[in-house]
Amino acid sequence: MNKKQLPRIMVGDFETTVFDGQEFTEVWASALCDIYQENGVVFNSIGQTFDFLSEICRKENVILYYHNLKFDGSFWLDWLLKNACFTQAGYGDIETILNDNNHSFYKDKAMPNNSFKYMISDRGVWYNIKIKLHGHILEIRDSVKLLPFSVEKIGESFKTKHRKTEIEYKGFRYAGCEITDKEREYILNDIYVVKEGLEYLFNDGHNKATIGSCCLAEWKKSFLLKYNYTFNSEWECLNYFFPDLTKIEIDKNTYNANNADEYIRKSYKGGWCYLVPEKKGKIFKKGLTADVNSLYPSMMHSESGNYYPIGKPIFWKGNFPKRALDEDTYFFVRIKCRFNIKDNMLPFMQIKNSFLYPSHKCLTTSDFYDKYDKKYYRYYIDEKGERQDTTIELTLTQTDYKLFLEHYNLENFEILDGCYFHTMIGLFDDYINKYKEIKMNSVGALREEAKLFLNNLYGKLAMGTDSSYKVAYIKDGVVKFVAVSENNKKAGYIPIGSAITSYARNFTIRHAQSNYYGSNNRGFIYADTDSIHCDLDLEELKVNKIHKTDFNSWSIESQWDEGIFVRAKTYIEHVNIKDGVLLDKPFYDVKCAGMPKRPKKLFVANISNDKIELKTKEEEEFMLAQLTLSDFKEGLVVPSALKQKRIDGGIILYDKPYTMRYMR
Repeated sequence: MNKKQLPRIMVGDFETTVFDGQEFTEVWASALCDIYQENGVVFNSIGQTFDFLSEICRKENVILYYHNLKFDGSFWLDWLLKNACFTQAGYGDIETILNDNNHSFYKDKAMPNNSFKYMISDRGVWYNIKIKLHGHILEIRDSVKLLPFSVEKIGESFKTKHRKTEIEYKGFRYAGCEITDKEREYILNDIYVVKEGLEYLFNDGHNKATIGSCCLAEWKKSFLLKYNYTFNSEWECLNYFFPDLTKIEIDKNTYNANNADEYIRKSYKGGWCYLVPEKKGKIFKKGLTADVNSLYPSMMHSESGNYYPIGKPIFWKGNFPKRALDEDTYFFVRIKCRFNIKDNMLPFMQIKNSFLYPSHKCLTTSDFYDKYDKKYYRYYIDEKGERQDTTIELTLTQTDYKLFLEHYNLENFEILDGCYFHTMIGLFDDYINKYKEIKMNSVGALREEAKLFLNNLYGKLAMGTDSSYKVAYIKDGVVKFVAVSENNKKAGYIPIGSAITSYARNFTIRHAQSNYYGSNNRGFIYADTDSIHCDLDLEELKVNKIHKTDFNSWSIESQWDEGIFVRAKTYIEHVNIKDGVLLDKPFYDVKCAGMPKRPKKLFVANISNDKIELKTKEEEEFMLAQLTLSDFKEGLVVPSALKQKRIDGGIILYDKPYTMRYMR
């Protein structure tokens, strides 16, 4: 029996036209190379690139990686949609899709020649484009899903032979134009850096479409090696420990959910990100930043003492049954209550998908805040004009429930129902131990690979069923999209996914609380998932353990002599001690969600009077205004933030000032 032929694996990159006032864009340089080779070829149009790939597809399938498919893939999709030789491999014309959401793509085998399809989530995440040619599939993938770094960062972290270079992006270029030696070197370096990074993963057998999928496959393999001996098949083993909870139906009228997955998924939340409101915008003259070493792997490892749910849930109605509170079980509970924060306790409760509460805010109370008279109310008026109580329904993990009782005073409290699981400890130890050892004893590529596999497993365990996607069409010469609702993805085992993030929040919140002495006192200022920032001396910091690498411990990332905190993921610290070493050249560490690198550099150069090469008139004008650290606040405007815009041909990047928006 002949072995199935493996696809040819390649890496590609596009360079596209950039000039002032453009209304059309196209590919002027395109590079391709094979994995494990330095046989790069450069074309000067997307058409030439396609002809080259089409010839390969006469004999074999091809997997082609682009680093940031959302950008490069936009040019492929534009070209395919406008090329009369190609059709979309799916049911339903665009009018049908727009009117009743009725659509589906063909399976790979059913795709006719010269047809294409693509996987773009309803949130705009690009996964692949597939083109059927000569009976073979050209699959274009996103290497960012495997290597979630910039090309420059891949070169630095993986210590690749080739490194990213620079060219001037703007200029008179067009498809078919002459490509200079410097431009040729630039685009080839980009694909060689990505190629080398992918090779490190492929050498260890990690060739799935996303790093999360690679992690999940690797963990399942290690888990089965340990536990499969008592089962007849791998499926039977995995189904025993981690059954499909979407198949366990429950009474909607009783539990307000159709199945066990839907019930427990309401308890799933992300990291804890919180700034003490009274410390917002204040300039601190001394402080430190402490990070948890590998927070999520720490919480997953048996060193943490954390037990994780397994198997099928046992549901109850009303108050806790005694068995749910035993040490060898883990519960999820649905409650009703009103709540108010206790004195000197930090808030962490967020309520999503409710018009009553800002979804990003850690609430101090469940009472309704009227932004017009700036008061809190126990009642609100609904759309029918009827008065409603602010008693709210919450579904919580066991870990969050216990923390909730410690931090909040409750009124109108009622336990509605819940479910509990049997538990195990050490489910992830073999997997984590492998990559922990590599991370601690390696440098360069091996260490970066280990970090990827330590940090990208937990999210896959919480994956939901939502597989909604986008369908593309052309309108006025520009690619547009319409979303199609779909829910047929296999869900992860949400009890473990939710418990992991809950244990992680608990670890960070409790340590922040240990260093919080009130809103107007020294101590805790800000936290973001795995870090706390405090205006304390090192000897004043209260944490369970300080160590550079140990799990379930804190490392002192930096100490700073000036800092300002504006909101979530938006702050500046002037670092003078890094990893315990006094720096000869202190620097401003700028974190600002949504602010690109260039505006950050400009702002730092302005407040520190550093020299920087200015590229535009707007940058020159910005540097004339002498700013200080206190100008880092909502309303700040800094030039030279690159923005994306979809036009005829693909996507362009253009300069637009960055503005720090006001948040309610």
